[in-house]
Amino acid sequence: MRSRTAFRIVSALLTLAAVGAAAPPARADDGADAEARRRLRRTPVVEAVEQAAPSVVSVGTTQLVKVARYYDWWTRDYVLQEQPGALGSGVIVHPAGYVVTNAHVINRAAQISVKLTGLGQEREIPAKLLAVDLGHDLALLEMNEPGPYPAARFGRSDDLLVGETVIALGSPFGLGRTVSTGVISALDRDIPVQNQVFEGLIQTDAAVNPGNSGGALLNILGEWIGVNSAIYSASGGGSDGISFAIPIGTVREFLIEAMRPRRMARRWLGVEFGEAPDGTVSVARVYPVGPAADAGVQPGTVVVDADGRPARDLLRLTFSVLEAVPSGSYTLRLREGGETRTVALPFDELPVARLAWERLGLRTVEVTQEVTERTGYREGTGLLVAAVREKSPAERIGFQPNDLLVAVADERVTRLDDLLVLLEGLRGGETLDVHLLRPQETRFGRRVEQWKARLVAD
Repeated sequence: MRSRTAFRIVSALLTLAAVGAAAPPARADDGADAEARRRLRRTPVVEAVEQAAPSVVSVGTTQLVKVARYYDWWTRDYVLQEQPGALGSGVIVHPAGYVVTNAHVINRAAQISVKLTGLGQEREIPAKLLAVDLGHDLALLEMNEPGPYPAARFGRSDDLLVGETVIALGSPFGLGRTVSTGVISALDRDIPVQNQVFEGLIQTDAAVNPGNSGGALLNILGEWIGVNSAIYSASGGGSDGISFAIPIGTVREFLIEAMRPRRMARRWLGVEFGEAPDGTVSVARVYPVGPAADAGVQPGTVVVDADGRPARDLLRLTFSVLEAVPSGSYTLRLREGGETRTVALPFDELPVARLAWERLGLRTVEVTQEVTERTGYREGTGLLVAAVREKSPAERIGFQPNDLLVAVADERVTRLDDLLVLLEGLRGGETLDVHLLRPQETRFGRRVEQWKARLVAD
């Protein structure tokens, strides 16, 4: 028995020795081989994700929900409670901390937070809503902590190819740093969603699920070409291989309007710029009252460079003007006919308060959280009437303090600069149709009366 055990031990030792003899010796260049294999695995998709991932974030919200605290047949008593709301994704569009997401992600949000998720960063930052475009399902947020943040690299959506590889980045089901790939299945799709039609969407077969909304759609070069927005699902759940994205061209138009200094910083140059198909930037509009008019700037003038940089892209010019606001002025080199000249335009305060008071007899303020708590009006629904001038056009048609001005000349007004655009060209004797909301206390509780009137400007 003892001899058989000894035999087994000797046999095992001989086997191990044979294996050891057969194993090749360790080589000094094993590390180099591993690095070479890693380089071979670094596909264009990997490189695109590494470039773009830091600019893609998760977006979380909370909502105020009415909860019954006490109920019987004659009394209803409710309290407002904050509960988790929608989860989605977003894309950083500017180093200062501006983020684009879908409007449906932040719909009815009481609070918004942005979580940095790209390649290992995990930091949650409160954010505020700056602008919404419900017609295109887009929203602009601003993080409440100063940057710089990694911003996405803008691509184009007017040269996309059916069949080209695309990459979707986002946070499906709250799982940040998620990557999926596919191809462009179709272009210029019109999709009905909840009694609304979204036009010109990109269709892909990349796996997109709830929570991907607002995330980035990239091309193989890592350029941002769209915002993931919707999926088709026969089951009503996850992805069935059909998803839709808002083209980056639509996002650019939204940002150009939303990020004007008169909206973002309450300062302006009194001018709007336009872009020709060849990328040339020119002066599209000069307001009668403002720094550009004072300097003699004319519509149609070509902008050669702006603040020392070539003016070849309207979105970059919009960013550049906004960045220059703290400096107090902005320099343009203009070409009209065969002549070129340089003008330095000072940033001026918006004249909306003066114009509204002089021509309409109104003083209005935007609906902030403080106004909401006092009046019950929700933010983004209109302008609150703070005062009415005696014997003014507004008083003559019955304006009262605490009315909510929601539309002028069939244009919605939610910010002071909305009203400014409508008042700039208004002359005495001209008429404006206005739409108001007015709270009324009745024996059955509070209700809001809606009415329209025609106002004749002073």
